[in-house]
Amino acid sequence: MAAEDGVSTCNKGEQNDGNNATPLPQLPPGLQRVLPRTIPGPVSPQNKGALDWGWQGLVAYGAQTTVVVVDPATLQCAQTLTKHRAHVVKVRWRKTRHYHQLSAPYSPVLASADASGTILVWEVTKAEVTATLTEGTKPVLELEWLGGSDGSEHLLAALHPPYSLVVWDTRHNTRLWKKSYTETLTTFHFDPFHASKMAFLCSGGCVLFVEDFSLTRCPSSNGRKFYVSTPRASPGKGGGGGGGVGQLSEERTSTRIRRKMRELVVGEAKPSRGDEGGGGGVSECLQLAYHRTVRDQLLLLYSREILILDLAINQTVGIIALDRNTSPFLQVWSCWQRDVVFSLHESGSVAAHFRRRLLPTPAPPPHPGTGTPPHLPDPGSEQYCEVAYDRKCHSEPLRLNRQTRPIGLTLDPVSECQMVMVLGDGRVVLKQVAPSPCPTTTSSSGGTQSAGTPLFTPSAPSGPLPSLSSGPLPSSQPPSGAASTSSGLNIADNHFGGSGGSPTPSPPVLTHPKTSLTDLIKPAWALADNVKDLGHRVSLRILMTGLMPAVAPPPLVMRSCPPLTTRNMAHYVPRLAAGTQSGLVQIFNVATGMLEREFALHTYPVRGVEWTSLTSILSFGHQPLTNSQGLVRNELVYTDILTGRSLTLRPNKTDETSIDMVRISYLKQYFIVVFRDDPFELWDARKLVPLRTMPRRFPRVTALEWSPTSHVKPPPRRDSETFPQDTSGGKEGDGSTVTSPQADVSMSESLLSLTDVGNERGGGSIAKETFVFTDTEGQLYHFSVEGNVIKNGTKVPPDSQMSSITSIAWKSHEIVLGDSEGSLTVWDLKTRVSRHIATHRGWIRRVRFAPGRDNMKLLVLFADGVDVWDVREVVLLSQLKCPGDLVRVVDGDWAASDRPVLTTADGCIRVLDLGLTTSASPLTQYCTKEPLVSPYLLGGEAALNLRTLLTHQPWRPHYSLAFSTQDGFTPEQLSMVEVWLGRLGPGVREYLEGCNSTAQRALTTARLFGDQGELDFWTVAAHYLANPPLPHAKEEGSGSSSSSSSSSSSSVGSAELINLTDAASEKSGCSDDPHPPPHPPPHPTHFPTHPLETTYYNLCDAATYKHHELERLAIQESKNLEGGQRAALGRSLAMAGERDRAVRLLLDADAANNTLFYTDCLRACLLAATHHSPQAQSTIKLVATNLIAAGNVWEGVELLCLIGKAGDACRYLQSYGQWQQSVWLAKCALPVAESVDILRRWAQHLINTGGSKDLGVCVLLSIGSFGAAVEQLVQQHYHQRAALLLAAAQETHALPPTHHQHKPEQQSQQNQQSTSTLPQQQNQTLPQHQQNTHTKLEQTTSSSQQQNPNQQQHNTTIQQTVQQENANTTTTTTQQTGQETVQQENAITTTTQKTGQQETATTTTTQQTVQQENATTTTTTQQLLPPPVPTASSFHSTSASQGLSPLLSSTSSVSSLTENIHRKYVLYLFSLGNRPAVSHFCRLMGEKGRTLLLELDALQ
Repeated sequence: MAAEDGVSTCNKGEQNDGNNATPLPQLPPGLQRVLPRTIPGPVSPQNKGALDWGWQGLVAYGAQTTVVVVDPATLQCAQTLTKHRAHVVKVRWRKTRHYHQLSAPYSPVLASADASGTILVWEVTKAEVTATLTEGTKPVLELEWLGGSDGSEHLLAALHPPYSLVVWDTRHNTRLWKKSYTETLTTFHFDPFHASKMAFLCSGGCVLFVEDFSLTRCPSSNGRKFYVSTPRASPGKGGGGGGGVGQLSEERTSTRIRRKMRELVVGEAKPSRGDEGGGGGVSECLQLAYHRTVRDQLLLLYSREILILDLAINQTVGIIALDRNTSPFLQVWSCWQRDVVFSLHESGSVAAHFRRRLLPTPAPPPHPGTGTPPHLPDPGSEQYCEVAYDRKCHSEPLRLNRQTRPIGLTLDPVSECQMVMVLGDGRVVLKQVAPSPCPTTTSSSGGTQSAGTPLFTPSAPSGPLPSLSSGPLPSSQPPSGAASTSSGLNIADNHFGGSGGSPTPSPPVLTHPKTSLTDLIKPAWALADNVKDLGHRVSLRILMTGLMPAVAPPPLVMRSCPPLTTRNMAHYVPRLAAGTQSGLVQIFNVATGMLEREFALHTYPVRGVEWTSLTSILSFGHQPLTNSQGLVRNELVYTDILTGRSLTLRPNKTDETSIDMVRISYLKQYFIVVFRDDPFELWDARKLVPLRTMPRRFPRVTALEWSPTSHVKPPPRRDSETFPQDTSGGKEGDGSTVTSPQADVSMSESLLSLTDVGNERGGGSIAKETFVFTDTEGQLYHFSVEGNVIKNGTKVPPDSQMSSITSIAWKSHEIVLGDSEGSLTVWDLKTRVSRHIATHRGWIRRVRFAPGRDNMKLLVLFADGVDVWDVREVVLLSQLKCPGDLVRVVDGDWAASDRPVLTTADGCIRVLDLGLTTSASPLTQYCTKEPLVSPYLLGGEAALNLRTLLTHQPWRPHYSLAFSTQDGFTPEQLSMVEVWLGRLGPGVREYLEGCNSTAQRALTTARLFGDQGELDFWTVAAHYLANPPLPHAKEEGSGSSSSSSSSSSSSVGSAELINLTDAASEKSGCSDDPHPPPHPPPHPTHFPTHPLETTYYNLCDAATYKHHELERLAIQESKNLEGGQRAALGRSLAMAGERDRAVRLLLDADAANNTLFYTDCLRACLLAATHHSPQAQSTIKLVATNLIAAGNVWEGVELLCLIGKAGDACRYLQSYGQWQQSVWLAKCALPVAESVDILRRWAQHLINTGGSKDLGVCVLLSIGSFGAAVEQLVQQHYHQRAALLLAAAQETHALPPTHHQHKPEQQSQQNQQSTSTLPQQQNQTLPQHQQNTHTKLEQTTSSSQQQNPNQQQHNTTIQQTVQQENANTTTTTTQQTGQETVQQENAITTTTQKTGQQETATTTTTQQTVQQENATTTTTTQQLLPPPVPTASSFHSTSASQGLSPLLSSTSSVSSLTENIHRKYVLYLFSLGNRPAVSHFCRLMGEKGRTLLLELDALQ
């Protein structure tokens, strides 16, 4: 065993040479093994920015040329990666957004770049390089992993100086494409809301925006360039100017701020010198970053302010400025869970800035997803002029000097409550955002909160325990202890215990664990202005919760502790003592890499350290030589490392020559202090008193070494004697003896240590020890010491082949001498033969034998590297040269029998293998103080199996976190899982065991795993399972409520939701179901009910989406836009329903400076004069159709919105490829039921075109299409996610439950009945005037399907009719309507021919168009306008032709889908080794399942 070879030189499986070979003793199981590893030291200024906290739960940072991986849970150095030969400048963890399965398991992958332009991709667990990427020899400026979804997780974007962006394929070690821009670039950042957008920060004072980024092809354009100037004083309408941002007075107004920020983004031209007055340009910008929560916002960091830019108008909409006495900014970090910005300051303080919402929250609709949009007051008021952030808390500044300044800050991406800061001396500081113990106060530990939006805890906790639940709370009554707000959101604080101070007892509820920023505070926009109950306010503070020390700055001197022996094996710890230039002595455990002790012992640099026992050291130092006489003040200190007791030896000495070395005898009885020009001193190592000082005429010592052999007079032998550990430090006692089996025998140092000697200090004989030394002439002297008597021995003349001797090593009967010219002389004392070795490497600084009996390996330390020799065979085993192989070596020793340990000039302590090739090992083999456990360290099958067990356990009677080897784990994996589960905390364990919602449990599991893709998916799924987008989608019972919310223009998606819901409701309400669910589904109000954060922008419900859009438009409205920006803003306000504000904006334009003044006035008149007469609508619709056909899409879309044709406008936008704009218009201008069809088409586009299938599935979830989402997951081979979503949807009755126990005949009959009665029930729920339309629509749909083969000929006929009707237009209302219809037919037919015949084959009219158009044009419009509500059969055929899975409209479809999912899920579970889960799902499948189980048993 490599770590315990202090007992014997042979490794595991080897035998000693010779007849006296001794077998390896039985090693204790707790013995710490020493493996190759690196203990990191201080960082370099070039490492600034090389810091990242990955979703895997690990932190990586650059320390000189080493990449250090830290486990923040235990604050241990988990791994060190040492293949770089230049300073590390960037580190980035791979994203975890992709779906994890056996082909893509959980694994920590890291990319690091250095100053030489080399990029290495690491498999961190194995410390192996999987890809090496090189582009030039200059430092890599920026590094970022791409996507992570749809198979792009292995792509890496790198910015190589001066202007090249390269996308690398790390899987195949190739370059996909390279783009060279015209500007000198310094950094970049990707837009989190738009995959094709990114921004570069340039050195020439500009920001470069790129909007055509793609993973597969090189961007064709060079981007749009904008120069940025700092705020300046400019006269406005109100006159007067002001100073810079940093000097704004307290009485500043929003008008003054608006004038200052008006011209921050100058445009394509470089600003004049006058524009740049008052501050520097963008060259002083420290950081550029997109906002992670708000769309189209960019953060620019300067030393004294943070600018917030709105990219839609290219203007600054907010400034976060510093006070005069606050430390400057160093870094900014935007959160994705809440609109919070963290900032790092030069003083080491971290501040949290929370968004202050200025717009009032609208009154709640009767049900989520319905209701009127919020009404906004006058935008001219001051509160709408800027985006403001309040600094709610900040940490205390640190005591820093120039060497300890912070190099960066990184945030935990999963919780966003923890952060890590790395200081210049290598220390890692862990900080956490925590609630204050006094939530009702207005100040926190970080200082007084500024006035602004208060912080509140999230709404009511998760569902109650099944056994303690008394039923869900009524929707109209808030839970106990909650304050009801006008926004309809309950404010309840369960973080501080209790039920909010309710006087009446309430049943216990299962508290949602506070594991993230989402669980600590509500969104600021979810609060109302009239909150009266302040008892649920929360104050936050940022606390330092941990500190990981590092190796002190170099150069270092070090010494390993006495070696492992058979007698100290039970309590042996492989320690190493390192002395620093600042006078510190650090004690490290080289097996764990931990700093155990740190002592400030000296006022001068430490020159050397020696061990007097396993628990005590001698250290010496002296001041630098400052006088010509060479006299200094020396310090010699003895220290007990367990108690910290230290004793200064020779305290009253005056100036003398410096101490060159201290050598301790092998029996730890004596030590010799050697001076540079004075005679040495002999000391008693037990009593710590001097025994003798040699005379002045004594030769000057250049090298000295004690003999490993001793002659001891033994006391009477005691077989039962034990040797407890010595903790006294070796000071008390007047004598010592060493017992041995023989009276006079030569023993190796591996069997003797202070532990063996120091326990018999009460009396006994004194051992005789010998030592040798050389003088300046090369003569070798031999002396013996017994008591306080030194006897002169032999004297050997100098060797003619040797120069000045610099170092001596003695082991067994071999003495090795090293000189200043690089020569080694090996003397064999038995044979009296000497051998000479010429290394030709110059001055030999030190030679040391490796520990262990018969281990004759020798470490030779040179000025330019290290050699390892086998002295017995005189063979060079390995060699290391500096700086080619490693940075300069400062000192060296042996950590174990085959583990050299070196201190290097970069401040690191490196334990290497015997070949001197690596100083890193597989992460799972390290010995650590606390176990390193993570799902990413378990391996592929075990991690996936653990995810399955945590999420769903239907095969168990009760959910439990007690696992065994029967669940598919090996004993080693099971041990790691138990440790990992033990660190979850009681709140998380209780929540997992008591939660009865599969979606919520899957969401919690995704957060625990740091799985970004699962977290995004289940956040959306859990939200819409608890809050269906349509009100009738959650009704249970007869389904008669669906008619009340269905409109005359219901889209495809909404009708299918009605069908699915009615089927599910009827099935769930049937009394003859033989298998009812054991527990009712949890009421959604028990889970957090606030809307999704704006991070999920396009997935938010319509009311939340429109609220944020109106707020953004109001902020833009206050910026006094001109020209095209004003026209675009007016168009957006008009389409969003804010006509009065749009008219006021257009009429408020300045006629002198506005070239579009006349056009704006005409548009304002049109907006004001629009009325809803049939003639006006027909005319406007005709004009809009012609405008769209001519290419003026947005002008025509605006006109369609004025007459209430927003649905048609959305479809036009989609036909022209403007999908994002169509989604914006659908959510802002359409009712929820009508917008479903638009969103469904967008989801189909995302899935079919490969844009983002994961996003397409989430869009289906946001419109309640759970069946289509499940089928799409099956098509993507996401079997576990599909199975869990199916189970979660059936729990909430979003999908009908299935029971495989039914007989096939009965199941088929029930399916037929359900399918036949479904259309009748739906038709009965419609009003009478809609039933006729519904019947006609079905007839039209069937006739349209029959005409599909002749559709192309039919389109040709329509075009001829269009031309004829355009030539014969009349002025009557009927003719106008006909012409309008014909023109629209022409445009739609042309567009339909471009997009393909699939969509044209099934297009019919909507119900709204049927009611509004004349009967003479109904037949034509039914064939050309967007589709109506189809029947189940027609939708199945349509969806199959378009590539989108249809929704499930019957129990047979659900049963078939469930059986398919269960079969694939069984195969997935079988590959994970989870036998109980496989048996359970096979039983659910009935006879097919039993057959499948037999087949799997045969394979196994």
